[in-house]
Amino acid sequence: MIHSTVPIRRNKRSLFLCMVLFATLLLSACNSNPQTHQRADQDKTTLDNALAHAQSVGVPTALLQSIKQQETDLNAAHVPLSVFGNQSTTDYYTNLAQRYQMLAIQVQGLEAQTTQHLDYLATLDLQSFESVLAQRQAQGFVETKIFADQLKQDQNLLSQAQGPTDYLQVSNNAKRSIMALHLMGSAYNALVSLQQAMKGLQTSRLDITALKQEEQYDLQAFRTADKPEDFSQLIDLVNAQLQATTAYSVQAIPYVGAAKLKEFGTDIANMQQYGGSVTTYQQHLQTDQAALSKAKTLGDLLKISTQIDNDLASIQLPLVRSEAHFLLKQYQQEVDRWGSSHLYHDSYDGGVYRLDYEYNEQQGFGSDIDAAVQSARTPDDYQAAIDFINNNMLHLKAMEADYNDATPWDQPHDTDIQLIKHYNLMSKQVFVVSLIEQTLRFYQDGKLVRAFHITSGQYAKPSPPGLWSIFSRESPTKFKSSEPKGSAFWYPDTNINFAMEYRDDGYFFHDSWWRVNYGPGTNFPHYDSGGDETFSGNGSHGCINMQEDEAAWLYNNSSYGASAILY
Repeated sequence: MIHSTVPIRRNKRSLFLCMVLFATLLLSACNSNPQTHQRADQDKTTLDNALAHAQSVGVPTALLQSIKQQETDLNAAHVPLSVFGNQSTTDYYTNLAQRYQMLAIQVQGLEAQTTQHLDYLATLDLQSFESVLAQRQAQGFVETKIFADQLKQDQNLLSQAQGPTDYLQVSNNAKRSIMALHLMGSAYNALVSLQQAMKGLQTSRLDITALKQEEQYDLQAFRTADKPEDFSQLIDLVNAQLQATTAYSVQAIPYVGAAKLKEFGTDIANMQQYGGSVTTYQQHLQTDQAALSKAKTLGDLLKISTQIDNDLASIQLPLVRSEAHFLLKQYQQEVDRWGSSHLYHDSYDGGVYRLDYEYNEQQGFGSDIDAAVQSARTPDDYQAAIDFINNNMLHLKAMEADYNDATPWDQPHDTDIQLIKHYNLMSKQVFVVSLIEQTLRFYQDGKLVRAFHITSGQYAKPSPPGLWSIFSRESPTKFKSSEPKGSAFWYPDTNINFAMEYRDDGYFFHDSWWRVNYGPGTNFPHYDSGGDETFSGNGSHGCINMQEDEAAWLYNNSSYGASAILY
């Protein structure tokens, strides 16, 4: 019995030693530097807060997923145990804190990158919104006031935006407004078609009182529509009314068909004028005319009515394509004709420069018009290109007229007022820049307030003609060159006191303290009587340069959303 107790005592001793060893390991882990453990916890909290903030301001979850996974992996790691001291545990928490810090910095970087990208996209979307709105205004749609107000609101939102969600809201608002403005044209065309159908019914001496009431409802809906779905619903409603109108009276089909054939014939004549091939369409017109005259039964009438609709629809894309190419050629010929006969002979460098260089394809913005036509695919694309061409032609003709205008530079000009009225800006602030005079005239409610001599973009870097608006204001700011050092257009970081951006890609009205001389000829190579020799002897890089005190006055007496017309 005595010998049997020896193994038991040894087992107890071994168990005791194991417990001591385990306790030592636990104490080693627990006795790590508490400050490093606390710091790791704090940095994890900072990371979690950064992730939460990034998500709350609109950084896409997909962009943050990798960082979240890395944090999960760090959280799942085990604390190392050591019987020789607490250094390895301290190192673990130090490394853990550093990893959390690095991940937090990555989150902040993603947030900044996303914000910057969405800021750029929002600016482009607003620019597109403004351009489409200007086109609709020029077409005489009084219903665009709703969208003009929306544009002003979106411009204010952009100026106050801070995070991705803010910029996304601006972009989404602008895109919806653009879509609505595009659909406005389709809705208008549908209403015109309905009115023509009603005239056909009226000609056939049918009662159209109910249709007149529906038309008034449609017009009211058109005038108050401000969202894409409003116009889509209206288009669907009017199309349904058109179908009901056709079904309402079979007697009217010959009259409606004849009206549509007349429209088809007009489209063919226009396409022929634009230089398009019309042989096939002329054959279809003759076939449709013969079939309509021979139709006797309801089935015959419905069949030929459908065929006329199909033929009329088939010419729409070729028609606007032909018109776009025809107008583009006319525009290019006008730029070349006027520019070749109106030259600036520079006594400073002996060069000869076309006065309408802002409009040509070589160094001007004519290439943008050509690109719009070449890239067009749908009727809406070609119509947008047509509006673009007509708009630039309008400004080119205004330049040509202004060239022959003897009115003093600091007095109201007819061309200014005509353009202000064309764009329905008689109740707004408008910066009007005459590139031919190198003059800026500031109008308020159609009245000239003040005029300034300016320097616009040089021959190789012209200022863009068109209708724009002030969407960014900075005072003071610093301009940084987008060109590499050594480039002909590089410039050092430059402090600017008053800057008003009127087109994306960095086109501003701003002071230029490095110049002394402004006005006619300063957009070409010249001697500046007291400015910086390196940068004052030529036009700008596309901005509108002004004397500092005059830029200050303009900055303090204008606001966001002020329109800018350059011609």
